[in-house]
Amino acid sequence: MSYSSRGNKYTMERKQKIIVILGPTASGKSDLAVYIAKNFNGEIISADSRQIYKGLNIASNKITRDKKQGIKHYLLDIITPHQDYSLYNWQQDAYKTIAKILKKKKLPIIAGGTGLYICSILQNYDLHPQNPSLRECPYDFLVFGITPDREKLYKKINKRVDKMLDDGSIKEVKRIYKIYPNKKLMALSGIGYKQIIEYLDHKISLEEAIENIKRDTRHYAKRQMTWFRHMEKQNIKIHWNKNKNQIKKLINAFLK
Repeated sequence: MSYSSRGNKYTMERKQKIIVILGPTASGKSDLAVYIAKNFNGEIISADSRQIYKGLNIASNKITRDKKQGIKHYLLDIITPHQDYSLYNWQQDAYKTIAKILKKKKLPIIAGGTGLYICSILQNYDLHPQNPSLRECPYDFLVFGITPDREKLYKKINKRVDKMLDDGSIKEVKRIYKIYPNKKLMALSGIGYKQIIEYLDHKISLEEAIENIKRDTRHYAKRQMTWFRHMEKQNIKIHWNKNKNQIKKLINAFLK
């Protein structure tokens, strides 16, 4: 519940509800988001700072049409690699998208691994001033987290990188780099793009590029978990590693 004053009277307003799914890269967030969306009439908002770019599909592990299973996804493919796009831009687009989904009487589900994006909603960052501040979230939220066993996660990361290469990630990076030959672009600084560009520029071998992608992805997963633990220290409750029956019970209770 939230309270708002009108004159000398106070009215109690029920906050609208959203679901959040977070976890490190390769943990299975997209699959869980689709499962929840199918079972609770939801639509999905991507919270991934790499998947906002058009044309960056394979190395960013952007969800495919088949894996969407007919569920509407938002904030994918919204800008070209040379365009600037800030945290404030994403936050405002996310708020508009949440409102759009709620207007359709559907359940908004934010899913992704970019902790800063997620916190900008859950902690309602005030990004207008020079010094951003935190405010109360305008929504009630239920957060699920996925944190696989470290060894299993690292093996999954390595397999995912190998699959990206088999799927044509080098060809994709080469094409994008030819159109936007500026390695300093934010879009091309991401894992899977930066390392392949170094290979294309003859600075490292392909074998080194592949190993660097795997290493840097593992390091990124560790940084993501550090961020999520910090969220918990800021009193954001995360329900970790729940099975599907537990998830259904929690969501049903939350939506009552």
